[in-house]
Amino acid sequence: MKITGVIPETDRQKSALRWLESYAQGQYPDATAAEAALHFASLDKTDRDISPYLARLDDICADLERSIADAAGAGGSSPRVMDLAIALQHVIPGYHGYQGDEENYDDTDNANLMSVIDRKRGLPVALALLYLHAATRCGLDMTGIDFPGHFLLRLEAHGERVLIDPFHNGIVLGAAELRELLKAFQGLDAELQPEHYREANERTILLRLQNNIKVRALRSGDLAYATTILERCLIIAPDEAGLWHQAGTLHARLNNDEKALAAFEKFLALNHDQRHHQRIRSLAAELRDRIAGIKPDDTHAETSSSPDAEETVIQFHPPKPSADKTPAPQTPDDPSPA
Repeated sequence: MKITGVIPETDRQKSALRWLESYAQGQYPDATAAEAALHFASLDKTDRDISPYLARLDDICADLERSIADAAGAGGSSPRVMDLAIALQHVIPGYHGYQGDEENYDDTDNANLMSVIDRKRGLPVALALLYLHAATRCGLDMTGIDFPGHFLLRLEAHGERVLIDPFHNGIVLGAAELRELLKAFQGLDAELQPEHYREANERTILLRLQNNIKVRALRSGDLAYATTILERCLIIAPDEAGLWHQAGTLHARLNNDEKALAAFEKFLALNHDQRHHQRIRSLAAELRDRIAGIKPDDTHAETSSSPDAEETVIQFHPPKPSADKTPAPQTPDDPSPA
């Protein structure tokens, strides 16, 4: 079932959506997450051709190849992991000038890779895409790390590994710095655990990037744009139940009842946790009534006033619109919704 409601307005948007659908189906096995992120970015930057941005990625790769060759030295010995980390620092934040945007962190452009390349500023996960793309093209062993609140990178070579912070000039973080970073996001009692080093595949990274855009749209009260972002996420992650749940909730709040119902039905098909099913079935029944023009009767009213009603009924349209504009605080680098 496909309910994506992104309506292309230009040929470039149509082309980008077709590319992303093909990418999700595995038709571009050599494409990197950075290339996919540029196609996502082009959906909002309709006046820009993607080709120059792909060329900028190629420039970074060419410069990194030269820097790695220099690190190898005249003897041609394979560089150690710290040599490779330094080569990345010289090229991406050094020569090309990419840095984290600490002054305007919540600017949506920090999560749009076209704007990141133009401004040379961005969020950790957006900047990480540049490192990962260059590392892949240059044959380096680099992995995204879904660290709490702050996306990191792991670089490996010759049995050694280091963690790199793409937001802060590609610096290498030791245990002390990682512990300090974790406590900044999770409190002074937090301690490093194995789950904090969870690897992130390309889809997870792209979803985390898009989630940053969605969260900022919700903070500004733009539910329609947040819904559009969710629908774009579903192009590459149609099997993620949580995304369908979010899409259903936002569509319902926008009075898109048929799309909300379709999304909730998709959620029920994908999520097998019975704890959620009763509540979502109740929402789906309410939506069916609303679509059919059936008003809640006294029986429904009695059900809503029962002790368990709070667990099964969600008010789709809060009486105070301002409630949409004050979502709960988020961590600086919002994690993937998946």
